[in-house]
Amino acid sequence: MMKIVKMKLVLLVVATLLFKVNSLVTEDEEEFLLKLNADVSALKKLCTGTKVVFSVAMRPPSVKEGYTFGKTGPYNKSSILIHEHAITNIGNAYNTITGIFTAPVKGVYFFTFTTFSWMVEGHIGVSLYKNDEEVLLIWEHQDKGDNEDYASNSVTLILKQGDKVYMNLPKGFQVASSIKSNIHTFSGFLLHQL
Repeated sequence: MMKIVKMKLVLLVVATLLFKVNSLVTEDEEEFLLKLNADVSALKKLCTGTKVVFSVAMRPPSVKEGYTFGKTGPYNKSSILIHEHAITNIGNAYNTITGIFTAPVKGVYFFTFTTFSWMVEGHIGVSLYKNDEEVLLIWEHQDKGDNEDYASNSVTLILKQGDKVYMNLPKGFQVASSIKSNIHTFSGFLLHQL
């Protein structure tokens, strides 16, 4: 990619020198120079475009003495899950205070998450939202014999600048996280700017 940019820049410099040497430029030559300049500008933008990458982990609101794990939920209404521990947050598009990712540019984005839960008899799971619309939901009803589970899911979304993506804990559900390990995570990145 950089070789192409360098070649285009060399061509632009040569074309500019030729333009200066010959003050009688034809319309075709002028059009060629304008197109060449636009191509170089587009390549520069592509090489130095917006960078968006985040990977965050949730921490429990509290833990019992001697434990490193804690539960979030169940609540009497759905709630945004806040992943306050930033592992990576290039571009600062994920807000560790609100739990909301805001698209800085229009583009194609990839999101993935992993959730962990342990409980006896109850609902576990999470959902991923785009703006106010549920995109993905993973859930299970835990019974008495199985009380520890991981679940993951991923999605590719086309977002406009300003669109919001976040993880949600449905009403009556619960999940678990750790104060030391990144077992409940949410990640995303910009694949291609549109």
